[in-house]
Amino acid sequence: MLDLAVLGLLKEGDLHGYELNKRLKSLVGGYSTSFGALYPALARLERRGWVSSDAVAPDLIADEQTSEGHARRSRKRSTKSKSGRTRKVYHITEAGEFYLLELLQEDANNERRFRLQLAFCRFLPSDRRLALFELRRAHLVSLQAMARRDPVQSTDPYVRSLFQRDQERLVHDLAWLDRLIADERNNRTSPESSDR
Repeated sequence: MLDLAVLGLLKEGDLHGYELNKRLKSLVGGYSTSFGALYPALARLERRGWVSSDAVAPDLIADEQTSEGHARRSRKRSTKSKSGRTRKVYHITEAGEFYLLELLQEDANNERRFRLQLAFCRFLPSDRRLALFELRRAHLVSLQAMARRDPVQSTDPYVRSLFQRDQERLVHDLAWLDRLIADERNNRTSPESSDR
């Protein structure tokens, strides 16, 4: 799932590792990873040709004189920093974009993966988005059918309460998915969507 998160964020724009890690944490559901996991993943994605990187000097803060004579601070790009250190900026490659599309279309039977897929599904064509939503819906319907077929047989009121919560959540998620599917179908048939 880390591949999906990283490639989706890089599809939005080039990022260096620190910023990428910050964005991962702000993703829907708070996809959290350590630098100890992120950098090996970036190296692996780069070896496979899905990501490339450039070494660039960090932005420098410099004082400039304004026309009013006041000093102001501004960011300047430089090929060399004062310390001589550079950092890698990562970019998604064309091969990485194809791999991202594959990841976005995988079976949506995992809640966490589906949340990431949904966060980046705008990169899919409309028919593939619709297929993703329908896959997720089919998975939830099968979970609902299994729960009805084999209800929890516990005398513990808390266990029964958890089962009831899960059932209510499934009903809610199915209604939400039905709205997503209906919206996607309406967008495909609306005159504005044919202009895209």
